[in-house]
Amino acid sequence: MYELVSPVKPMIVLKYLAVLMMGAGAALTVPLIVAIYFGDFSIASIYAVIGCTIIALGYLFHRLLPEADLEWKESLVIAALIFPFTALLSAIPFSLSTGMPFLDAFFEAVSGVTTTGLSVAPADVGPVFLFARSWLQWIGGIGIVIIILMVFVTPGISAYRLYAVNAGEQKTRPTVMATATLLVKIYCVLTAVSFIILMFGGMSPFDAVCHALSSVSTGGFSTKSESVAGFSGFVIPFLITISCLMGAFNFSLYPKMFEDKKAFFTDIQFRYFLIFALVGILLMIFTLAGSLPFGEAVSVTVFQALSALSTAGFATVDINMLPEGAKAVLTVLMWVGGSVGSTAGGIKILRLVILLKVVHLVFIRYFLPREALTPLKIGEEVIESEMVYNILTFVFLYSMILVTSSFIFMLHGFGLDNALFEVSSALGTVGLSCGITSAAMPDILKGVLIIDMLLGRIEIIPLFILFFPRTWVKR
Repeated sequence: MYELVSPVKPMIVLKYLAVLMMGAGAALTVPLIVAIYFGDFSIASIYAVIGCTIIALGYLFHRLLPEADLEWKESLVIAALIFPFTALLSAIPFSLSTGMPFLDAFFEAVSGVTTTGLSVAPADVGPVFLFARSWLQWIGGIGIVIIILMVFVTPGISAYRLYAVNAGEQKTRPTVMATATLLVKIYCVLTAVSFIILMFGGMSPFDAVCHALSSVSTGGFSTKSESVAGFSGFVIPFLITISCLMGAFNFSLYPKMFEDKKAFFTDIQFRYFLIFALVGILLMIFTLAGSLPFGEAVSVTVFQALSALSTAGFATVDINMLPEGAKAVLTVLMWVGGSVGSTAGGIKILRLVILLKVVHLVFIRYFLPREALTPLKIGEEVIESEMVYNILTFVFLYSMILVTSSFIFMLHGFGLDNALFEVSSALGTVGLSCGITSAAMPDILKGVLIIDMLLGRIEIIPLFILFFPRTWVKR
């Protein structure tokens, strides 16, 4: 049994969480401006006081705590703490501005920052809250660390390790800071494009802003209680689908597209995304045959299948009214998710492609001499065994969390199909609901979904390391 050379240094973790506090406090200035625009000065004062307090405390802790470079273990712990910590800070103005119980406000904040979109909020929360949670999804979509790296953290080994544990070690530019800047620029351009097309599609400016923020982030929060079903016609659902897909593909493909027009079609994740989408659409049309007119079935199927696969979680129909077969297809698509390097959740396509390659390699080995060397490759890149072990561990833990969480829901009287659907939606950070998620849901089930949403966004392993005893105590 291997041991950590040394446990995590709490003071270093706290110092970087102080930086996060300053970033989270600064982010609250945007809902503050929106509150002033709508003339809701009581809510504006709440955001102003809380934002200034968080920034001041963050600055104080950052100045008082000693400087030190991050080790990998500290970076993993910070990665595990970033999303729940940000949600906790965001839940304070959510609760105070709407009167929601703090647990419900925390649920909304977690759903926002993890880009899930499940909601327990009442219908009359007002425009400032609707914007604030879409804004939180937008920040959570690109990754809070990416934004903080640009503004608050100086270049160096700590910046690299913070970036690597949150976005992977591959860089599209020579340095981490240049890569982070490029990713944010791409994200902003995609959001602007989404806003423009939604405006031309007939949305009001406010609705267009909120849906652009929650579409490109593949978050799924809507200004309508019926989600996208609250908008008439087919144009807006089509444009929202385009916006969600822009966020569900690997961001590194966008700059490559200017050098190679076929960059998307040569990307293995993009090709498999199309395959999963096509298979899911065909299966779902089959399950809806007879229950809806063919034209309506195709429209519902295409939107909902792409909404589930991109993990955006918008809906044009009441999911609970769909046949069990259709919900089963959507459940599997939510497991799959989008591309690595995107804002989408789920297991991710690249991981599944590598697992398929492993299965293929196992069969091929039976027809080759024992001494034959058969490296696992994706295109021209050789996949190291350590990555395969990590993926197998991730998928195993993902499956165990699905089973455990679904079992807890079943103990509370829900059927297996609905329990698995709701848990898959939370763990995949999707946001589709078959009607279970509501303010009336038992607190223990709200807690289960909160944990699932966090595990899905943090991608499980960092959060497990956070609670691993040897992370904190050397034996």
